[in-house]
Amino acid sequence: MRNQLIIAAGLVAIMFAVGIHGALQPDAGLLKFRAVDNKAYGNGNTNGMSVSMVRDFLNDNPQVDTLVMGKMLGTKDADMNLRIAREIRKRGLKTHLPRNGFIASGAVDLFLAGVERTMDCGGMIGVHSWGLAGDRTQTISPKTMGVDRRQKYHEAFLRDMGIDPSFYVFTRDAAEPSQMHYMTQAEIKKYGLLTEDGCRN
Repeated sequence: MRNQLIIAAGLVAIMFAVGIHGALQPDAGLLKFRAVDNKAYGNGNTNGMSVSMVRDFLNDNPQVDTLVMGKMLGTKDADMNLRIAREIRKRGLKTHLPRNGFIASGAVDLFLAGVERTMDCGGMIGVHSWGLAGDRTQTISPKTMGVDRRQKYHEAFLRDMGIDPSFYVFTRDAAEPSQMHYMTQAEIKKYGLLTEDGCRN
């Protein structure tokens, strides 16, 4: 039974990861950006359709050089989410988390894709382990599987972004899929999430 669980969960985990449990934050809908001069203000969650939306938006707004991340709670498709992140890096965009901004789970990867990454004091970065919804009493996660088939893949992404790959294990161990750990400034500094020293007052 345990082996069947590991195999089944591992196959599904390659394609999907849950961003944030619905009870933690209200659904912000699918990711959308609004361009104002050279900045694009984003809110919402990503899914498999978000890759083309982001590409189309950036193609239509070539003046944008900075993504300002408002309420971005995660993703319903981890692989597609990383494709968006790599698109952000490919285009040389900066990312910024404003004072009232909140990014979590897969949205943190989008933030890390910025060639310059800044945040205002008061912005929040939430991390937790990925998980797959099982029945009402169990969530399939690396902990319950006993193996993490996403680890090497995600650590490779972090290296490509110039981030300490140990950040992945930190996020996975910081909180269960249905919980959230809000990073301290010391933790943000430890893993090099910002390209300048500390948050902006």
